[in-house]
Formats: sequence, structure tokens, C-alpha cells
Amino acid sequence: MVFVSSLAKGSLLIAAGTLYKILLTILIDKYLATHLGVEDFGKFKYGITIVLLLSTLCTLGFNSSIIRSLAIQHSFDKRKILISLSLVLTAIMTFLVVSLGLMAPSLFGVDSPFLYATVFFSLNTLYASIYSGMERPKLKVFINDIFGFSAYLLFIWVYFQFFDQSVHIAQIYLAYVVIVFVFNLLVTKSYYKKIKAIDLKRKLIKEYTSYTMPLFGVSVLIILSANLDKVVLNFFVSEEQLGIYYSVFNISNLLPLILTILVFMYLPRMSRFLQKGKKIKATLLSSYSSKWTMIMASVFFGAIFFYGKEIIGLLYTNDFVSGVKVLQILAFGQWINVSLGFTGQNLLALGDSKRQLYIRLFSFTIGLILLYFGAKYYGNLGASISILAALICSNLLQIVVLKKIHNFVGYRRQNFFTLGIVVLIGLFLSYLHKSTFFENLHFVVSMSIDLVIFVSVLFMVNVIGKKDLKVLKISEG
Repeated sequence: MVFVSSLAKGSLLIAAGTLYKILLTILIDKYLATHLGVEDFGKFKYGITIVLLLSTLCTLGFNSSIIRSLAIQHSFDKRKILISLSLVLTAIMTFLVVSLGLMAPSLFGVDSPFLYATVFFSLNTLYASIYSGMERPKLKVFINDIFGFSAYLLFIWVYFQFFDQSVHIAQIYLAYVVIVFVFNLLVTKSYYKKIKAIDLKRKLIKEYTSYTMPLFGVSVLIILSANLDKVVLNFFVSEEQLGIYYSVFNISNLLPLILTILVFMYLPRMSRFLQKGKKIKATLLSSYSSKWTMIMASVFFGAIFFYGKEIIGLLYTNDFVSGVKVLQILAFGQWINVSLGFTGQNLLALGDSKRQLYIRLFSFTIGLILLYFGAKYYGNLGASISILAALICSNLLQIVVLKKIHNFVGYRRQNFFTLGIVVLIGLFLSYLHKSTFFENLHFVVSMSIDLVIFVSVLFMVNVIGKKDLKVLKISEG
């Protein structure tokens, strides 16, 4: 029952932290959009995009590989070696990349505060992965989510009390990532170990680096796939259109946070199950997790599909409402991605980082080709369609590899039954929304009615029932 308690409590804690982060992210973006305007908002978000891209390059794949490596390693001394090595190599790589950016300012096209922020953001990302591998959700939630975003919002609020321009806003982002890094550094002081030359020759390090190298490529391709649309659009659309795209992308990106909530606890558990040959338990965990991610994603996607304009106006301003079609396409892609569950994480749990790299490379290439022509000829709309195609391609390939190579199928009949019910409810609500009943209702009231209908039908047809408790009891067989 220790497993059940820690999994449930850890997931709930991560969920609470993520929801808090979502709320503050919405407040921060609305505050920035209101004070900066569409064009300057786009410039600021573009700078953060460059930080994300560079930090992925700087972490060298350790932010992905260290989770499984720590989860399956029982020796705390060996864990400290892996942590220390990852942090040192990340720091060295970050120093080189940032130095290059400072010597050639036009290379990355952002202000120097964003380059300095890359150093601390890279290390903060690695710390979050360390907390996952060590199963320390409290540290991740309280430092990276609650404290970090509270400080970020406070810094921005104070800034606009004294300045009414965007000239120094990048320094606020730098201050935010620095203070989070300081706290991460202080609370993990017992996790470090001085690495000796003999340590580098150990089998532990060789296995760790061989597992990490493909994941470096995977991490770069994932972050490029998630952010290259903004970089490419920067060359083909106006700053106003770029700002609109950022706003709707941020809203659609709330859906994959569902996976973020669960993966913190999911990947370490799945890694241990598969390493010990407990395939039935692993299948059950994957199946029930996927069912619930589909249900949660459907709630968010339904709200965006039916009330996209109202949501954009509420979270930003009416100047951004013209991006509603792009929002719906991006949200549909994320609904598919989240509904399919942890396809990529299952490959990582199996230790198959090489095939994950090949899949990401292929889907990235397809997405890049579509993105170039889509953004060039159709602007924001074309970019959103290319992202949708890349997400579908990547997930389907991962499912095929899991089945054909590893004989692992993370879905059961309940998953297909749930999909059918969700689609039928969606069609019914679409028909219902064409009636005059919804015309005079506030969108929050209409959304609440939709939610009640959705949840009621799920219970009526027994999509949600006692069997769902299996996901918390699988450790008992």
C-alpha cells in the first residue's frame, strides 16, 4: 500500500502544482499582453522560445535520461554520481553555447538577458528531472511551480509599477530563473559527489551515456517540433500575427500539461515494472492512464472547440480573437497527443532511446517540410496544420514500434470503448449547440452544462467505475 499511497499523493501534488502554475501563467500572459501589446508580447515570447531551444541543447539529453536512470538505481552513492556528472556537463555546455551567443549577438537574435537566462533555465530543467527520478514531487512543486511562478508574477507586477515599456522586461525573466536556481541548488546540496577519474570508467557511466546520447537528439527534436513553428513564422508573418499565434499556442499547450502531471510519477514506476518483467502491470498502468488522459483532454478540447473566441478574449484581449481557428487546430492535435497517452515514455521506460530518436527525426523532418510551406503560403493556419500532422505521425510510429519490436500494447478494449463514447458525446453536444437554447446563455454557464452532460454520460455507460481503482492497486497483482 506504500506504492498506492505514494503514487496517489505524488500525482495529486503534481496536479495541484501544475494547476497553480497554469493559473499564474494565465495571469502573467494576460498581464504582459495587456501592458506590452500584441507586437511586444510576441517579441518577448519569442525570446523565451529561444531560451527553451538553447536549454534543450545545453542539457545534452540528461533531462530525459536521468529520470529512468535514477529510478532503477538503488544505490544512493551511484545516484549522486549520475546527478553530479549531469549537472557538470550541462553547466559546461551551457557556458559554451551562451558564450557563442554573446560573441555573435545576431546568431540567436535575442537580448543578452535571455542568453544569461538560458544558463539557469537549463539547470532548473535538469533539477526538475532529478526530482522525478528521485520521486521527490514536493521539491518540484514547491520550488519550480509554486515559489517560482509566484516570484515571476511578483517581479512582473513590480516592474510595471515603475516602467511602462518593454525595454527591460527580459531582465525580469532572468531574475525569475536565477532565484529558482538558487533554491534548487540549496535544497539538493546532499545530492552531489566529487567525481574522480576512476568513476568515469565505471560501467554505470558507460551505460548512462550510451542511453543518454540518443535521447539528446530526441530532446532536441521534441523541443524543435514544439517551438520551430514560432521560429519559422518569425520569417514569414508580421509581429502582430506572431503575437496572436503565441497566445493561441499557449492556450492549446494547456492540454499536454495533463501528461506532465502524471509523467512525473508514471515514468519511474513504468521503468521499474518493465525492468522487472512485470508486463501485465505495465500494460494495466498504461491502459488506465491513457483512458484518463483522454477523458481529461476531451474536457479541455471541448471547451476550446465550442468557446474558443470567449476563452481568448478572457485570457488575453479581443485583439487576439482572430486566431480562434488556429487555436482549434492546435488543440485538436494536442487532444490526439494526450489521448494516446504515454507512447514516448513507454519507449523510454523500455530503454529504447535509439528508436525513439529515429521516430522523432522522421516526424520532425515531415513536420519541418510541411511547416516551411504551410507558414510561407498560409501563415499561422498552415503552421498549425503542420504541427497537427507531425504529432499524428510521431504517435503512430511510436505505437507501431512498441507493438512490432517490443510486443507491448498499452491499450485495452476499454480505451476504444472510451474513445467511441467521447466521440458520440462530442457529436451530440455539437448538435445541441446549434439549437437556440445556448444563444442567450453566458459561455461559462453553457460550458458547465456541457461538462455535466459529459461526466453524466461517462458514469451512465460505466466508462468510469470501480475498475479504475486498478491503476492504484496493480502493485498487488
